[in-house]
Amino acid sequence: MLHMFLFFLKLGFISFGGGYALIPMIEREAAAQQWMSTEAFIEAVSVAGMSPGPIAVNLGTIIGYRTFGIGGALTALAGLIIPSVIVAAIVFIIIHRLRKKEWIDRIFYGLMPIVTALILFAVYRLGVGSLDGPEWAMQLLFGLVMIGVCWMMLVKYRMHPVYILLFSAIGGIAFFS
Repeated sequence: MLHMFLFFLKLGFISFGGGYALIPMIEREAAAQQWMSTEAFIEAVSVAGMSPGPIAVNLGTIIGYRTFGIGGALTALAGLIIPSVIVAAIVFIIIHRLRKKEWIDRIFYGLMPIVTALILFAVYRLGVGSLDGPEWAMQLLFGLVMIGVCWMMLVKYRMHPVYILLFSAIGGIAFFS
């Protein structure tokens, strides 16, 4: 189990590019250590991809569980998340110490429009990418109405996001059925 912990710890520190970029490295190590067969690995990737949370963390937890049981799942999970916790703690300490500096506030104020633009760009790409067929105008109108209604539910009525998600799902089923 120590080898599994050290392997996933290393992955946790080098996991740039997202969890999907780690799948080939995890597959190679799982085969080399005989943690699971290729078929079982493919199945684990499918389950990890459908589960909530980062795919690499889910995959590591599944491999750990199938190999060593609950202890293995916790070992792989710890190896994958400890690096993120360490980095987040360091960043928090640095930002907390520098937070009293006026220039740090200016940096954060400067970053807000960029973050907003990136989020809006993602919304645009997802929205435009989903419009197809001759009904694209109706899909666009439905989407804009749903955005307006959900915004009102959030801002004016201060509804919990879970209720808004349920409302959106029911609206999507009703509109697209």
